[in-house]
Amino acid sequence: MQPIRARGQGTTEYLIILAIVIVIALVVVGVLGGFGSQGSAVSASQSRSYWTTLQPFALIDWSVPASGTGSLVLKNVSTNSITITDVNWNNSAVDVTDVTLLANQTTTISSSRFTCNNSTGQSYALQVGFTYSTSALTGIKFYGRTPLVGSCQ
Repeated sequence: MQPIRARGQGTTEYLIILAIVIVIALVVVGVLGGFGSQGSAVSASQSRSYWTTLQPFALIDWSVPASGTGSLVLKNVSTNSITITDVNWNNSAVDVTDVTLLANQTTTISSSRFTCNNSTGQSYALQVGFTYSTSALTGIKFYGRTPLVGSCQ
């Protein structure tokens, strides 16, 4: 009959080897950048895909210059009219004239505040939000989960 200590020793050795393998796997994943890049940059195509498929209105195009006047092209994709009352551009309120969009209507909102504050060609990632009203609700605030990403024009 074997002593109990011998059986426990095999289990302990197995657990130690398993722990070493797990540590090595974590180091390899960390070196390859598996943990460092989670939740970081959003590509321009991911940003465009997000903003162009929103409901009840979509941001279907935009022009963001280094300086001057930028523009946002909005489309009402709902069956009800929507009134855009405010735009939040990179955590700053931008006063815009209220714009009412009928079903499937498109409009352009322009402002000298819609700039990227970078040099031409440099990339930007800007937070954008809107305040809008419908026939049933007023003052609805929407802030995009994905930044507006692109290159300064």
